[in-house]
Amino acid sequence: MIYLLLTLLGLSMPSRPLVVSKGAAKPFFHGVHRKLIQDNYDGTIRLSGNQTMSVILLYSPYSIRSKWFREEYYTTARRLKKLHGNLAPYFGATNCFDQNSYCRRKYNLKQYPAMMAQNSALMGSVYNGPLDSVYVTRWLNRLQNGVFRLQSAQDLTTLSKNHDLLTILYFKIKTPPQKFQSASNFSKLAYHYLDGDPNTDRTIFCIVTDSQLAAQLQLHNEHDLVLVSSELKLLTTHYKGWVMENVHKDLVKFSQEAAMKNVEFLNLGRRFHSTQLAEKFNQGSVLMYFTRDLNYGNAKYKMFREIAQEYRTCPEKDFISVDSETPDNFDLDCSTSLKGILCEANNTLSFMMIDSKIENALAAKYGADREDMVVAINSKQEITRYIKSNITRESINCLIRQHHNSADNSFVTESTEIITTKTETPKDIHADAVGESSFVKFVDSTAELLLSRKINVILFMGGIWHSASSSAIAPFHLVANHFKESKNLIDFSIVDVSETKLPYNLNFDQLPKILITSADSIGLSWTYPEEFMINHTNIARFVLTRPGKIFGRLRWMDSCQGTCRKRAQREMRDDRLQLKRRLGRNVANSVRQRVLLGYYDRMLRMIS
Repeated sequence: MIYLLLTLLGLSMPSRPLVVSKGAAKPFFHGVHRKLIQDNYDGTIRLSGNQTMSVILLYSPYSIRSKWFREEYYTTARRLKKLHGNLAPYFGATNCFDQNSYCRRKYNLKQYPAMMAQNSALMGSVYNGPLDSVYVTRWLNRLQNGVFRLQSAQDLTTLSKNHDLLTILYFKIKTPPQKFQSASNFSKLAYHYLDGDPNTDRTIFCIVTDSQLAAQLQLHNEHDLVLVSSELKLLTTHYKGWVMENVHKDLVKFSQEAAMKNVEFLNLGRRFHSTQLAEKFNQGSVLMYFTRDLNYGNAKYKMFREIAQEYRTCPEKDFISVDSETPDNFDLDCSTSLKGILCEANNTLSFMMIDSKIENALAAKYGADREDMVVAINSKQEITRYIKSNITRESINCLIRQHHNSADNSFVTESTEIITTKTETPKDIHADAVGESSFVKFVDSTAELLLSRKINVILFMGGIWHSASSSAIAPFHLVANHFKESKNLIDFSIVDVSETKLPYNLNFDQLPKILITSADSIGLSWTYPEEFMINHTNIARFVLTRPGKIFGRLRWMDSCQGTCRKRAQREMRDDRLQLKRRLGRNVANSVRQRVLLGYYDRMLRMIS
């Protein structure tokens, strides 16, 4: 009667097996998407049949990030189709999740989605930028024009104003080509280096064919390669026979040095545990410019880059001269240049630009999610100064000057609330959980859980960035703590769908999802209803109302705790002792009594 009442109230659902036999793969892209994207959901990898670039998305149909990026990928294909027409890249997508597919055997990806591009000469590039159509479009356009031809010294001057590092190859166009394919290797190098990270846009790849211009760049022999800074200073030379790996190492090295002198982009990309920002704070103070639709070379970037270059421009010292003392007060005229003024200052700033659309959580922390904002953070002193709305060259100069000198001005607001201070946790909060281990375990494989002889309550979540899943973790831990006295009967587990390989028979259209499996029968399971609020009371009630012998034992253990549990344990031990004495006297019906003895043993193990 009680079970019927709970069923009518919606707190109990009929058994509906979720674990079913493996089904065939289904299309991931639907409708209008398939006009521009070829979906190879069978796991095969197909490239362009003509001479255009091929762009391939490797996805998992159960990855939340893949589902979220699906529309962005279509938007990218539509933009490039509109821009290039028939010369637009070929866009394909491959289901790389099925264990029997060619894609899975070849790549064995750990995270989804992944994206790569390949031209007709089989030169490939793997994307490592933000999962946003604007950045993907910019990456593909850059690959289609990966190498720039220098025709005059004016071209060199123009490029140096917009780029921090120039990689230049001296190559004479000849027929037939020489044995050393320097131009082909140079293009491969550009494809490999340009991976969609906004920081790689500071580097441009150029070819010089004119001997006089090459001589000005100290390129005296064909196939020689030089790296030049934005100040047109020669950094290093690689002579004929150079190896791509060695050149790539120098590119990474000098690009990082250029980022420290100029402006660095925050790019977490697919690296969700990146320490890029933390390393900046550990090095010292940071000046962060939050803005939307961030683009290398646009007006905002040029202004910020010029300020950074002025800030770091110091006069060269004479070896005989004596260092002057650091001035007590800096010039507070914000309209004047920063050049040479702050060279003796301590706590030097590093400059970083952040796309507030991509890093929305970080922008919201500093209040920069709705409008542009420049923040100067002194992490050691826990002081934050910022400017909003009126972001000009003059106001940024004021912010920098105030960072080094505590004088006030009308542009800058000082705050100590943006930096999160360390506070002691109250003693009375979660006091019963102090020192206790968690009753929830994270698992990488669901196979063992589905074959377990216990009740398994499994929370499938969409990753640390998925807000709905994160909000379900706390009540899930509370439920596990509620059943801690029944750990011999029930286990609680969390599966991160974004990083875990799941079989096809776990089909989830929405996350988070809670699955309950029964030990009474392999394959018998229930899913927590989507219309129910996820809190520990509802989850516990849903678990306790499942049918079956093992759930009956769980209900008894949940209702009989403390003194009741001790009394039941004492009575069972007494009954078991009497039963063993009867068996010792060879009383009749020994088979039935031995079965009863086994029952007492199981119950005592369960409640001990």
